[in-house]
Amino acid sequence: MYEAHYQLNGRPFNHSPNTECFFAVDYVRDSLSQLVRIVTRGEGVSLVAGPTGTGKSSVCQLLVEHFQFSHQVVYFQHGVFSSRHSFLESVVLGLGLSNSRNSEAQNRAVIREHLYNLDEHPRSLLLIIDDAHQLSPDVLEECRLLTNLIYSGMARVHLVLAGSLKLEDALAHPTLASLNQRVVHRCYLSSLSAMETRTMLGECLVKAGGEPAELFTRDALRKIYEYTEGVPRIIVQLADRAMLLGMKREQAKLDTFDIELAWADLQQLPEPKTQEELAQSSSPASSSIEFGLLSD
Repeated sequence: MYEAHYQLNGRPFNHSPNTECFFAVDYVRDSLSQLVRIVTRGEGVSLVAGPTGTGKSSVCQLLVEHFQFSHQVVYFQHGVFSSRHSFLESVVLGLGLSNSRNSEAQNRAVIREHLYNLDEHPRSLLLIIDDAHQLSPDVLEECRLLTNLIYSGMARVHLVLAGSLKLEDALAHPTLASLNQRVVHRCYLSSLSAMETRTMLGECLVKAGGEPAELFTRDALRKIYEYTEGVPRIIVQLADRAMLLGMKREQAKLDTFDIELAWADLQQLPEPKTQEELAQSSSPASSSIEFGLLSD
């Protein structure tokens, strides 16, 4: 790819959730620290909420990596379950337990027996569900029932739900009041400012062995923010495409035209005109006027 062209040690922009390039502003870092504390101490349910593309999946991956040795982690990358039975069956399989077409009640019993057997399974369960705004009320209620599993005064299930802001609307429904009362922390993600966008790009490039000032002009960075409006997922996509196209054009440093070209490529728009083409199209027209013959 373009790593060799720009003399980088690795790929700076990865389209899949990448914890190594996850950028969090100060208030998000503080919120994540609280989230880790809440899971560690078993204080209650946590939510990770924000618009599409703001890094919710990356936060889930961070939690998986952080707790993978201290907890039994079951991570669902989507919140699409056809029924309570389907959800419980997925939890059973996620715990590595056998399932021979158990009923809902049998699945609950299998999970309970597994988590209450501290001699063989001392670690508690951390259940992380991404795209949780897609969960049905029945499945959300089943999540609440799992958090009721307590042994010797210690919670055996810790729940983290990640999703769009619709998730909060769903939990506000009267039928889910009991689950909503268990929510003790909300980690809100949002789009980045222009300065935060530049900082994010810089950190990704530095981790890959690059120098931001040598690869992007200031106007190029400003153009990236203008197009992406600070949405991290789109920032990554645009920067990655700009560097790929810049390599093909043998560009050592990317300017605003390179960003415009990459944006047009991403959005399947006509290619922007170069400065030379713009100059030609704006050249003054001939002042001479030709008259044709008039006919009746």
